[in-house]
Amino acid sequence: MKQVLCVALAIGAVSLGTGAYAAGGEERFLAARDAARNGDLARINQLAAQRGGDPLDAYIDYWALSIRLARKDDVDGDLASFTAREEGTLLAERARGDWIRAAARAQRWDVVLREGAMLRQPEQEMNCWVLQARLNTGDPQALKDAEPQWESTAEPGEACTPVIAALSASKSEDTHWQRARRLVDARRYGAARATLEALPGNAVSGTAVAEALDNPLRWLAKNPTPVSRTQREITVLALSRLAQTDYRGAAARVEALGTALSPSDRAWLSGVLGWQAARGNQPEALAWYRAAGSAPLSEESRAWQVRAALRARAWGEVRRAVEAMPPAQRSQPEWVYWYGRALIETNRTAQGREELERIAGAPTFYGMLAGEELGRPFVAPKGAKPPSRAEIARVESDVSVRRALALFRLEGRLDGVREWNWAMRAADDRFLLAAAEIARREQLYDRAIYSAERTQAEHDFGMRYLVPYYDKVEPASRRWGLDVYWVYGLMRQESRFVTAARSSVGAQGLMQVMPGTASYVAKKIGMPYTKGQVIDLDTNVMLGTAYLKMVLDRLDGHPALASAAYNAGPGRIPRWKAAEPLEGAVFAETIPISETRDYVKKVLANTVAYAAVLTGKPQSLKQRLGTVQPNGTAGADVPELNEMPAGDGGN
Repeated sequence: MKQVLCVALAIGAVSLGTGAYAAGGEERFLAARDAARNGDLARINQLAAQRGGDPLDAYIDYWALSIRLARKDDVDGDLASFTAREEGTLLAERARGDWIRAAARAQRWDVVLREGAMLRQPEQEMNCWVLQARLNTGDPQALKDAEPQWESTAEPGEACTPVIAALSASKSEDTHWQRARRLVDARRYGAARATLEALPGNAVSGTAVAEALDNPLRWLAKNPTPVSRTQREITVLALSRLAQTDYRGAAARVEALGTALSPSDRAWLSGVLGWQAARGNQPEALAWYRAAGSAPLSEESRAWQVRAALRARAWGEVRRAVEAMPPAQRSQPEWVYWYGRALIETNRTAQGREELERIAGAPTFYGMLAGEELGRPFVAPKGAKPPSRAEIARVESDVSVRRALALFRLEGRLDGVREWNWAMRAADDRFLLAAAEIARREQLYDRAIYSAERTQAEHDFGMRYLVPYYDKVEPASRRWGLDVYWVYGLMRQESRFVTAARSSVGAQGLMQVMPGTASYVAKKIGMPYTKGQVIDLDTNVMLGTAYLKMVLDRLDGHPALASAAYNAGPGRIPRWKAAEPLEGAVFAETIPISETRDYVKKVLANTVAYAAVLTGKPQSLKQRLGTVQPNGTAGADVPELNEMPAGDGGN
């Protein structure tokens, strides 16, 4: 029961300050929250009887139902009444999710199917519970609709595992081995083993697969020359696993095995080795990809094939690699851009320009670059008409917005964000712009940005790129000689201007400064500092900008390098350069860490957008990206900062 309550009562994770208690509905909400944490149903019912029309009163009813559901009481009638009364709200969605989860565990498939059809925004877990219900009630289409679960390498969880088991029973041995290879590529070794253990007749020893994946070198030493189908397949898995930690060792063993591997196995492994070589910026990556030929590659491997070709300036191979991508991947902005560039570089200018037009002008990294390739530097669009009083009132009357604002006042940020986002999910542009203005007034800058970014036709870039705390940020930027637009671009990515933001690794404040970094930088600049002071707004901005200046000076004065260093640490950056000058956009796209790669793109795009909004003039992203020089030209003292934790960039 306790486990169910931990899931159902997510509101219990809300952090409530001692000064947050208010009269009336808010006081009742806080008391009910404490009762829910303690499983005190009698107290919750007592508080529910005092309801007075406060927007948070529904949470009290929800908690009461959650406790009763966890106790396995008969609550169907009350849940039906609650979801009908709350229809369309986040609480109705959450209550239905709890109901579906409990019904599925009790194998009440009729309830799962009925309530699943009522979900407004079902997540993967809920989709799998419904698939289970369909499978268990003999729906002939269910197995086909479940097929994406077999192709997925994501963690399935309790709901999806039985669906995958049902699919497994209908699959051939070849298909099981193929899935196991995909799962090893995704580093989901336990799932790969489970997939092979599901083969009929215990055809594969789970112990053998576990040994090959836990200790591939030992497996390969004990099985130097595979003689059976099973041995050969497990050897391929062991080599794929080894390549993830010892690329060169795996490459040597693939070469040594020679014809002991089938041509298709060698092609598959060549793709694996090409992927790992590309992630390490090794020059032989393209040779491995060429050896792979038409072997099936994961989407991640195909992306690295393009990146390897970009590093080598092999534009023909860039073009061919993008053309080999599945349609959904090929339509992603990064590959649209590089495909357009490759077409132009291979003398197909008209076709390349047509490709770039598909994304040009969007306020994104590749939208900006595409526009510049077409001769159009980025310009912030004309602002939308400010929201009227009637439009503001319309948003203020929305129950999810009212609940969100009440939760934010009670320092219930997690659930406040959930309620706010729920209200925005299908909103029109005028609603979104009015919501952004309300959030700005409440100093909920992250929600203002979130809402303004969702507009489709009418845009307010001044709201998307807010400049709160300018009286703190501009002087600190000026003191260290930093581009204030870049500082805002980085800060927006780091914290969305949530002053109390704290990452999972401990980075804090507007600039997400690690405590160790704060102490180091304060000492370097001679600033008085005490432990815990990093959360102070002035201190956070001063230390964050000072650290940014340090990494900028040590990394060629290049904002892309310094942005990467702020996120991933300066010590890695020299390893990501090339032997020759590298186009800044290519450097950004070939950063090996996906979080840092995404971070650098967003920070630099933010920078250009801030400059465009605040100056009113066209801006060049290509100019800011410039060229990344080879190692040895600057930054010799980078190791001085190697042990310093950098900003987290997790928001």
